[in-house]
Amino acid sequence: MTYAELRRTLRATLSEAGRLTGLPIDTVYEADEILRLVAGLDRAAVLLRGAEEADETHAVRCIAAAKGRGEGIPLAYLLGISPFCGEDFYCAPGCLIPRADTEVLVEEATSRLPAGGILWDLCTGSACVPISVLLQRQDVPAAFGVELYPSAAAAAERNMTKFADAIGNRFTLVRGDVLLGDIPQNTPAPAVITANPPYISSAVIDTLDVQVQMEPRTALDGGEDGLRFYRAILAGYLGYLAEGGCIIFEIGYDQKRAIRALAQEYDCTCIIRRDYDGNDRVAVIKPHPKA
Repeated sequence: MTYAELRRTLRATLSEAGRLTGLPIDTVYEADEILRLVAGLDRAAVLLRGAEEADETHAVRCIAAAKGRGEGIPLAYLLGISPFCGEDFYCAPGCLIPRADTEVLVEEATSRLPAGGILWDLCTGSACVPISVLLQRQDVPAAFGVELYPSAAAAAERNMTKFADAIGNRFTLVRGDVLLGDIPQNTPAPAVITANPPYISSAVIDTLDVQVQMEPRTALDGGEDGLRFYRAILAGYLGYLAEGGCIIFEIGYDQKRAIRALAQEYDCTCIIRRDYDGNDRVAVIKPHPKA
């Protein structure tokens, strides 16, 4: 089988996976991602080397990944990698999959952190948010990620190692429970606290598509109204901010009013930013200056 034939086989297999699952699978994109991450060939390389015989081991792994989509398994879990902010982050079952929507959270943190400012990232998961910020901001001396669950923490540790040459020892993983207010110990006050916490209402989770339901429920379930973690973070972490600092949340597309109301309860301003699909996605919450 040549690489061109393998690419066509992957597209056909992915198309069938979409039919079986009802998922809107982008067969062209996913076939190219499988080839890139398994065989090390980007789209241009496949076109240039299309007539070459494909490595048999690569071909078997590529086809197995495409068939796994027919079981509703997310591509990130099948490949162990999820693209985010132009980099490839390790991701595995038990860890929330990094998504392009969350890149807006990174953009806000990157633009709002002052030189020398410290970042805390709560519910850090794979640590894609703080590591992405550190990759873009060499003048940020330290970022701390707080994570409770072992599978997610393991992914964060792998990513910390993967990007060590670029970020040095500026990222520290802290095992802790955000709902209990656990914090990094003996650190300067954070200028920015970011969080992409669970924010889906409990009753809604079972209605989501099969691939989302394969992600850890603990990373999705925001309680009865989806606001459980936002309340806990505002109650437990606002007081740790450096003067002039802010908390930046990822939020659900329908949570703008609720988040603004919560911010008002805690005497904070709240700015909402949309993602690139036009959905409300990020809330920047800042305490009013003290009199």
